[in-house]
Amino acid sequence: MFLNSTKLILSNTMMIGVIMTICSNNWFSMWMGLEISLLSFIPMMQTNKILSSESMIKYFIIQSVASTLMLLSTIIMLIGVSMMNEMMLTISMLIKIGSAPFHNWVIFIIETMNYYEMWIMLTIIKMPPLTILFNNNHSNLMIPIVLGMIISSVSCLNQTSLKKTIGFSSIYNISLMLLTINKFNIMIVFMLIYAFMLGLLLSIINKMMIGFINQMILNEKTMFLKMNLWINMLSMGGFPPLMGFFNKLMILQTMINLNQIVVATIVVLTSMLVMLFYMRLTFTLMFTTSTTTKWMFNMKLSYFNLTMNFILFPSLIFLTSMN
Repeated sequence: MFLNSTKLILSNTMMIGVIMTICSNNWFSMWMGLEISLLSFIPMMQTNKILSSESMIKYFIIQSVASTLMLLSTIIMLIGVSMMNEMMLTISMLIKIGSAPFHNWVIFIIETMNYYEMWIMLTIIKMPPLTILFNNNHSNLMIPIVLGMIISSVSCLNQTSLKKTIGFSSIYNISLMLLTINKFNIMIVFMLIYAFMLGLLLSIINKMMIGFINQMILNEKTMFLKMNLWINMLSMGGFPPLMGFFNKLMILQTMINLNQIVVATIVVLTSMLVMLFYMRLTFTLMFTTSTTTKWMFNMKLSYFNLTMNFILFPSLIFLTSMN
């Protein structure tokens, strides 16, 4: 992606809105920060695709409805005439982050986006609503969490688009983050590792110009590049030697410490389905041989991806054992 001056300014104003929401101590300032980040991110979604404008309008409508619902719940909270304000605020934040059962808008608009804006929407934009959910810690999120894990893991099995696959994977990871909503430090570590893994995966897919599974079969890439993409997909699925497994390990350890064995069992079973569709992608890629290479790939980026996937997880385990 060519980062021009307009997108640079929009990125700065978007980060101002994100930081404003995270650092605010009242609901109206948080609402203002959400609106600033929303109005800054919408122009960044514009691409050369035909349905880009439609996706922008859909995103604006969904986020506006959620912001209006948050503002209404805040007003009710200040007046003090109803106890439904916490539920309304929780629903509005679940709509903003695209958690189940309000996840369909993510799949609708993600297909027309560039990978840079897609990474922003799946990571940075979701931090302010998660912060608001942490502040509104009286809400019970077990039903949307279980729905998110089951729906996203099952719905992705019949997908052929890589963007929709990553979208469902993001919905699944949001459900895992909501499990640790009361432990903000664990949730932040989870988000940072997930954002790093997703950035590595999207950078390789963008370089390879792959959008669907059948494009992996009919490709002429080198085996080293295929191995690189394979390792990153296994890391996203949570394969044990890689750093993606550290996120699943944190969630399972937290659930076991809280004596939530049923939820930990659901996490393990749905993680197997997530691993299944990532393994389907990787085997489709690795079981095809390439004959020629039409262009060169950035080898420094490839070595960096492989090194970070193999080295970061043992480093995190070592640092955890030191405490």
